[in-house]
Amino acid sequence: MAFLLSARTFLPLVVVLAVTGACSTDVPSPEAHRVKSEADLVLPLDAYDLNGIERSIVQSARYRLIERCLSDFGLSFSPHDTKPVAYPKNASYLGWLGAKQVGTYGYSGPRGQAAEAAAAVTGIRGYSIPRSQEAVQVGTVKRFRGKAVPREGCDGQAQRTLNGNAPGPDGVAPAKPSIYKMLYAYMDDAAELAYQDKRVSAANSEWSTCMRRSGYGYTMPAEAEADKRWAGRGDTEAWRQPTADEIKTALADERCRLQVDYSGARLAAYADAQRTVIARHEQEINRLKTLLRTRYANALKVMSSAKQGGAQEHRTPIVIGLW
Repeated sequence: MAFLLSARTFLPLVVVLAVTGACSTDVPSPEAHRVKSEADLVLPLDAYDLNGIERSIVQSARYRLIERCLSDFGLSFSPHDTKPVAYPKNASYLGWLGAKQVGTYGYSGPRGQAAEAAAAVTGIRGYSIPRSQEAVQVGTVKRFRGKAVPREGCDGQAQRTLNGNAPGPDGVAPAKPSIYKMLYAYMDDAAELAYQDKRVSAANSEWSTCMRRSGYGYTMPAEAEADKRWAGRGDTEAWRQPTADEIKTALADERCRLQVDYSGARLAAYADAQRTVIARHEQEINRLKTLLRTRYANALKVMSSAKQGGAQEHRTPIVIGLW
């Protein structure tokens, strides 16, 4: 069973939008650009979320709790990677190629980066649960080897421990195990609003005009990235070195995105969309912020307890990012 990031998160890179904005040959000066580096890829909902290091600690604590629970049933736990995700959280939303090193790796980025990009929004890397322990970990059975299985399994129990008595976005306390993920659903809601923004359409048009000057007929960046000549090449199992054509295209693409401040246009549209979503769901989103901070505080307690427990608490090493 794989826990993977919702495909909706990556719609900004694959959804084909109608180009309604008029072509413009006016190129903003670099000084006018909203996005000049990864440091500029900040959106309003980020203020309600945990940072990468805090997410790492929460995931480490979650897996530690699952490990303890599984051991009660005579099951071992395979360690999962919980180091902080280095890929910029909003890069996919905002069409930023800077982290991919396209001159060397084309659209895929270095080997393994596609998986990191998929984990960037939530901070959770996809992982598989061995079939032998799936029922206990997710709670599809009530008893296992004569013992009662926690409601929603060992993972549900771990999530409830992290949530403590904090209410969920619906105001119900204690919060349901995985309801904290509603924050990322709100991000997707904002993305759907941003797709309709004329600034995004205009940015696609300006980018396309720039690309035509270099001999490319794509109407938007998503088409260039999804070109069948290299689509899927960056997947973990399919990764291979890019062709010269892909690198040439990706370099032209990146130059045009920078020239027309493509990510800056998306930033403006997405920021306004997120502010709209926050205004519509202010109480729920503030509760989510409290819930996430509670999870982090409880995670620190779990990890502190694990350290104090000595060697027996460390029988299965969990990878924790440095902080």
